[in-house]
Amino acid sequence: MSTKQENPSKLPFQGLNFFYMGLTKRGGTEERMIIKDCRLALKGGAKVYLYTYKNTRLRNKARELGVECIYHKGKFASKIFEWHKLRKLNRLIDQLNINVVHCYDIKVLWPLCFYLRQKKLTPLIYTVSSELKKYYKDFWYRPLSSRIDQVVLPVPDMVENIWGHLGLPPRKINFVGMGVKTRVLEIDRPPFRYTEDRWYIGTNLNGIETNTKFLETLFHSFRVMIERKLEGKNYTFALCNEKSWADTKLTDELRRQVKDWGLEDHVAFVGPCDVAEQQKWGDLWLGLRRREDLEDYAIQSLISGTPIVVPRSSTSMELLSSHGQVGETYKLGDSREIREKCEVVLRNLSTYKANLHKANQFLCESYGHDFYEEVMTKSYSKLLGRRRRLQRLRAKRRKFLSLGKKP
Repeated sequence: MSTKQENPSKLPFQGLNFFYMGLTKRGGTEERMIIKDCRLALKGGAKVYLYTYKNTRLRNKARELGVECIYHKGKFASKIFEWHKLRKLNRLIDQLNINVVHCYDIKVLWPLCFYLRQKKLTPLIYTVSSELKKYYKDFWYRPLSSRIDQVVLPVPDMVENIWGHLGLPPRKINFVGMGVKTRVLEIDRPPFRYTEDRWYIGTNLNGIETNTKFLETLFHSFRVMIERKLEGKNYTFALCNEKSWADTKLTDELRRQVKDWGLEDHVAFVGPCDVAEQQKWGDLWLGLRRREDLEDYAIQSLISGTPIVVPRSSTSMELLSSHGQVGETYKLGDSREIREKCEVVLRNLSTYKANLHKANQFLCESYGHDFYEEVMTKSYSKLLGRRRRLQRLRAKRRKFLSLGKKP
């Protein structure tokens, strides 16, 4: 047993039960954030439960950590007139004596707000991965949004969006970063043939995607870049995957399209691998976000000293503008702009690398694992303390009012 387990008094969440809502079958930034939070709660001594789907990658990773998984069957009833189907959540929270509830999806948030109305001692935390598009200020949302104890932001520039769409006071909005690695092991060599006369562009395919339409845009960009040969150099495109490509649904379709586009000598299938380790070898990291406004691997790449080209959103544009030339953005689905922005970065690679060196300390302090762990631990403890304090004040007030009543 570890030293921390032998000294329970030092564990901030000893004896508490944490409940995480992970209703997702994908494998992206949101899922990695859930795992980070589960690991943090376990490290603090809490008993951790994850409400998720069976036979998903998230479930497998959670079970490896020792998280107890509870499985949701069928489709999640997110419409207000179907919330009665989710009574199971209310019973679970009571039966398991849950102390903290943490969710990551706006559709899941509202039913939780409804069922937690009478759970006065249980904080509700919501982690945002993308800016909200819909406004939730109508009168029927107000009693629900007031039940949210804290909204957690991975990027500080999201604060105006959350304040404008949810109408929550600033004290309920907290920036915590993304908890990415700041110390990455150097690998002896990349898992593909490495020469100085090539450009190396890395990207992440999580192995769970089944929609292959975006691959046409990606490979068309690759094909044109190879034909143009920037500064006379050829290209290697490293498709990184945390899973083994042999166990990936997309592998056969990927290999077929690589062959159809004539890219066999230019595409390397890298996996299973630690993506952060591979980023240190690349000249450029290409983000393929299809859900999040900014993936955690993009931040990881910046910390590793590798410039990025990522889909354009207000979040990604604000991040890049605040650190100078450390990357570029492109319009999602535009193969021509992907190529142009990649060439801009590679043509001025020394400038981008120099700017990243200057920004490294700030990026590590704002988005690194140490900062994330410190802020989240304090947030959980603070919210639990606030709920208990408010409950004591309510009890005193009720007692005071009861004394004033006539017998």
